This record gives sequence, C-alpha cells and structure tokens, in this order.
Amino acid sequence: MDTNTYERAGPAFIGRPFSEDAGKAVILCGWMDGHFKHVEKYAHFYRTNGYTAYILLSAYPDIAQASNQKEDIHHFNDVINHLEERNFLRSMNITQPTEPKATAVVHVFSNGGCIKLRHLLHSLHAQNKSLKSAAVILDSCPGSASAKSGASFLTVGLKNGPVRTVAKSSIFWFAFFARSVNWFFTRIGFPLYDISKHPIEVSAPHAVSQLNAKGNLTGPRLFLYSDADELCAMDEVQGRIEACKAEGIVTEEKLFIGSPHVKHAVVHKEEYWSLVSQFLSRHE
Repeated sequence: MDTNTYERAGPAFIGRPFSEDAGKAVILCGWMDGHFKHVEKYAHFYRTNGYTAYILLSAYPDIAQASNQKEDIHHFNDVINHLEERNFLRSMNITQPTEPKATAVVHVFSNGGCIKLRHLLHSLHAQNKSLKSAAVILDSCPGSASAKSGASFLTVGLKNGPVRTVAKSSIFWFAFFARSVNWFFTRIGFPLYDISKHPIEVSAPHAVSQLNAKGNLTGPRLFLYSDADELCAMDEVQGRIEACKAEGIVTEEKLFIGSPHVKHAVVHKEEYWSLVSQFLSRHE
C-alpha cells in the first residue's frame, strides 16, 4: 500500500474508510521499527469496516525518549487536532451530564507500540484531553524488561541460527548477572539501576491500567499472545493480564499456539480477525 493514499497529520498516517464512514476510529501503534506496509495490513481491516485508521509507527529513538522520560508533548499536536475535529476526544475539564459515546479503538503491537501509546497519552493529558476509547487490543504485549526477552530483542536481526543462539545465551547470562548484582546493591540501599524506569516497565501500565497519573485508556482489553513468542514471553503477558483483571477491567485473552511475535494474524489469520470482530461487537 502506497503511503500517498494516506493523509498526514504530524507523525500519523490517516486512512479514510473504504466503505461508509461509521464515525469510528482505530489508532494502530506499530511494533518497534515496523514498516508502514506491514502495519497498514491491519488498518485495511478497519477501513473496510468503516473506521478511520490512524497509524503511528514506532522507531528506536522512542526507546531513549521513554527511558529519560523527556518526550516532546507537542509531538502529536496535529494528530490530536485531527482527532478532536472528528469528535474522538473528550475534555477532562468539562463535566458532561452523560458520558459521550466511545467511538475509538486502540490496537497496540508489541512493547514498541506500548511505548508509542504512552507518549500519545502523555501528550493528550498535557492538553487535558483523553481518547473516547471503547476497546483496547493488545497484540504480543506488554512484556517485561526481562533478561530472556531482552536477549531475544537484541539478536532479532541475526539470521544465522547457531550464531543467534550463542549470542542470545551470552546476552542472557550477562544480563542475568548484571541484574543479580543490581539486586544485591538495591538490597543494601545502593541500586545501580532502577529497573522500574526501564522503557518497557514505564510504558506497559498505560496499556493495562486506568490508574496512571498522566493519561489513561478506558475500555475492555483483548490480549492476543502466543506460547512461541520470544520477545514478549507468554508468562510475562499473563502477568500483565492478571494486573489488568485485579484492577477490575474487563479482560479477554487468546493464547495462540506456535505463532511468532506479532505474527498471530499471519499464522492464525481467520481466527485472529474473528476474535477481533467478536470482541468489538460486544464492547463498542
């Protein structure tokens, strides 16, 4: 799909519905370094069903910005203006007699998508606005800042199987040792690094919680994850699911078998989109 068929508003690619405009929007937060043509395939489903699609791509500089917590809160101004013009936002300063109908869906991919989502929510919060979100779909996320997932992420570009295995193992044990040392110094009151400030750890709550100080998403969550995901391991996602449930948020989940990271819609195409369609029909 050519990007020229999309409008631009700041960092967002905006695709109008193919069919009759249903007055609904989807915000797709792509995985880290995901190409437009790959994320756009998901937008195609929504545009076919009457949604305006907003594609936000994630890039490696987003990691550094989340790590030092110095994101540019004006980065999404054009996107926010576009959303507001189409009545997809609510003001946090105005008390309304009835809650406006939620008309937006947020579809997030991987930890990179969570990092991008956090930045967007912070920018909305700075303007005392929030998204009229009806539902949140979490594909292959959120994970945790673990040694295992980190080793997989850092070696994802290695195509040689044996080389990648050795590299993953080396990085894993180095990270495990570093975390053990950090744990010891933390116990005696001299932490070397606060893991809670890792980009993944500061971003994940914005996907699974409605109690964040700087921006929240409302609506039920659908977790789509796999037993074969090396970057966002099954047990890590399940930990996020339990946290979501503990907060009282309506939570649904599907554990796919055998599909790699952000490939569930490829390996299990019909089931994936059937689950998404049924979820949206129940909660929009």
